[in-house]
Amino acid sequence: MQKTSVVKGVRFDAAVAPLVSRMELVNDHRESLQRLADIWDQLALLGQMSDSGTDIASTGARFHELTGVLLDSLARRLLQDALRTARAKAQTGIDILVRNLYERTADIGFLATDSALRDAIAGGAQVRQRLRAYATKYSVYDDVILLGTDGAVLARLDESVAAAAADGELMQAVLHSGAPFVESFGRFELLGGRRGLLYGAPVRESDAGAVIGALCLSFRFDDEMRAIFAALASRDDASVVLLLDAGRTVIASSDAQQVPVGAVLPRANALGHGLRFGGRDYLAAQTPAAGYQGYRGPGWDGCVLVPVDLAFRADIAGSTSDAALSSRVVAASRLFGEELQAIPAHAKSIQRGLERLVWNGQVRIRHGQDGHAPNAHFAGALLERVTRTGQRISAVFEHAIGDLQQSAVASVLEEVRACSALGIDIMDRSFYERANDCRWWALDSSLQRAARERDARACSEATAVLGRINGLYTVYSQLLLLDPQGRVLAASNGTPATAPLVAAWLPAALALRDEQAFVRSSFAASPLYGDRHTYVFAAPVQGAGGNAGCVAIVFDSEPQMQAMLRDALPVDAEGRPMPQALGLFVARGGAVVASTGGAWKTGTTAPFADRLAQLARGASSGTVLEIDGMLYAAGITMSCGYREYESGGTCGPDDVACVILIALCERAAQDGATALEPFDPPAGSLPGTDRVAIASALVGDQWLGLPASQVIEAVVVPQVASVSGVAAGTTGIAIHDGQALAVVDLQRRRGLPSTASGADRLLVVCKTDSGQRFALRVDEVGTVFDAQRSALQDLPAALAAHDPLATAVVRGGNPSDQRMLTIISVDKLISK
Repeated sequence: MQKTSVVKGVRFDAAVAPLVSRMELVNDHRESLQRLADIWDQLALLGQMSDSGTDIASTGARFHELTGVLLDSLARRLLQDALRTARAKAQTGIDILVRNLYERTADIGFLATDSALRDAIAGGAQVRQRLRAYATKYSVYDDVILLGTDGAVLARLDESVAAAAADGELMQAVLHSGAPFVESFGRFELLGGRRGLLYGAPVRESDAGAVIGALCLSFRFDDEMRAIFAALASRDDASVVLLLDAGRTVIASSDAQQVPVGAVLPRANALGHGLRFGGRDYLAAQTPAAGYQGYRGPGWDGCVLVPVDLAFRADIAGSTSDAALSSRVVAASRLFGEELQAIPAHAKSIQRGLERLVWNGQVRIRHGQDGHAPNAHFAGALLERVTRTGQRISAVFEHAIGDLQQSAVASVLEEVRACSALGIDIMDRSFYERANDCRWWALDSSLQRAARERDARACSEATAVLGRINGLYTVYSQLLLLDPQGRVLAASNGTPATAPLVAAWLPAALALRDEQAFVRSSFAASPLYGDRHTYVFAAPVQGAGGNAGCVAIVFDSEPQMQAMLRDALPVDAEGRPMPQALGLFVARGGAVVASTGGAWKTGTTAPFADRLAQLARGASSGTVLEIDGMLYAAGITMSCGYREYESGGTCGPDDVACVILIALCERAAQDGATALEPFDPPAGSLPGTDRVAIASALVGDQWLGLPASQVIEAVVVPQVASVSGVAAGTTGIAIHDGQALAVVDLQRRRGLPSTASGADRLLVVCKTDSGQRFALRVDEVGTVFDAQRSALQDLPAALAAHDPLATAVVRGGNPSDQRMLTIISVDKLISK
């Protein structure tokens, strides 16, 4: 059974109750409803002096019940959304870092086999220029260190560090652990006593030879964490993003003033979503890395703390601009759950009950002494006050429900936006690595020799090198060495083409002179990828006289881009990708680069291409899109590069956006039916004039008038029993005051589809002049009003012929509204 706690007269779920005092939105609505509830209680007491006291009190009890349900739902939604955002941010932070570190594990293994490093250890050759060239390409490292087997520093990039040897424990792990690499975080003598994240691997005299030294790469850990924290930060963001080790020690913090590095966080409280640190209460979300290619990182967790006093600010709740859209989407989409969808229906039911209460009261007034008795005047004034107070309560409910619905939709939009930002960040970082790879491999001595000499032996050796590299770096379909004429000198698949390659990117690649330069092709079909769409990265190979050709690497786009999108999709409570979610990479011009689920084919134009043309680099947003009659929550983020890779602000045709979609509902379901405005009655008649009382009700799409003298009351019955052998238009039997009444469905009588829906049925109990009682099924009750008998106009001939039930029409009181109310005969309704 769900545990609850009472806060200021309202019962809340125990998990959210301690936080309610910090929820400005909940407290504002609670105070408004409490004030109105006090007024309602006074009206209920006054109602005891008339026949309406019981009904007023009963409606008040339903208002109070809905108040509890609504405020509890709003509070739980605010908490859920805050934790959902915090968890997503924590997960994104740790997953981005782990993906980056996975690349570092590949780097250390490959660079440790570099022939220049082996030669330097064996013969003492100068190698620092080689280390600098590597770090220039792979700028994520601040130091590259070559060590002897005794731990002595043989060469390093950062010569400002005076350390002559590596830490003994580090060398022991690198040389004797038997692992292909060692990942170690802490303070190291090798780094001059500063903190760092090191990747180490043994250097062998050949691939299977004896260990002759060691290589260490120092990752720019603090620099990388600042970049991740900046990417996760949003406007007016009060959260603190942390990286925790297994002992809950903070090893990186986005706000060291609140939570410093080195602090140890306490465990979460009994509710599991909060903790207290430094004298301040926080919401807390902690997540381990999802892992990538089986690698889960150094065992760290992402963590986000949100100060409780800033977690539920009213200005960030319900942040979608279209309240009506949010309402209809929540009502139609299965994404938001039955509880949230039931609240507006509950509120509507109470509002209809209030309308029925007032309607019945007005009918009863007109049954007594033509409305002239003092008690009638009192009852009328009371009902007017009940109506106004009920409208105020309904307005507060509507506002609160709107906040609840907008908060729900805003949460989904923020989730897809964050997922799209994650997806494009994954792609940008991946392309950064691809650009680094082709530039570094272009410096390989075997490839440079083959580009210069172009003989069979050199090209065979180059082919072997490319094959070995491609075996380690499986994100590529193939790697090629091309001469200045575009002929393939070597290919990782071992089958170089005989004819010169023709490709749009090739002239630009062959024209490059700077070893730091590279070319990325447009996303297009390529013969190097079986005429499928892909990206090709290329960098120049330097010869004695300048450019001797280029290295071209063919990205295995189909599985790799699919994998990136899958890792960016929103997940359900079990951590599985949501079945209604889709992901796409789309070029700025609208061409689909990749999509999950085969929804859009590669190379076709996305249906929302117009939204991408002017989107700034790095821009990210969540919105609702209509695609083929379906509404989607859409997150769209445009690429902006990573570090020095394509990080300029100039937009280009080859920019790529990540788009994450969650199907919400069909547009037709969202549109819904437009409510028919109530009939505006004519101005009331003067006392003493010849007048008639009319009770209006909606049947189908028509407002009808019934003589109030023949109306008993409007009631809701749980069911109408079907019977056979009844007159046309009579749908069954309902029990009222212990009496079985025939139920007339005017829609069916007219040969139209019945508008009856839901479990309850709204009926108006009527009586004929002879005293026979029956029930008329209606959709809504309207107003009860007095009209001068002279205001009743004769029927137009067309209407009289079309509707034999009609007896007269009344023109409305609004001059701009030309609608007329049709008065019908109660006796004719039940006649055969």
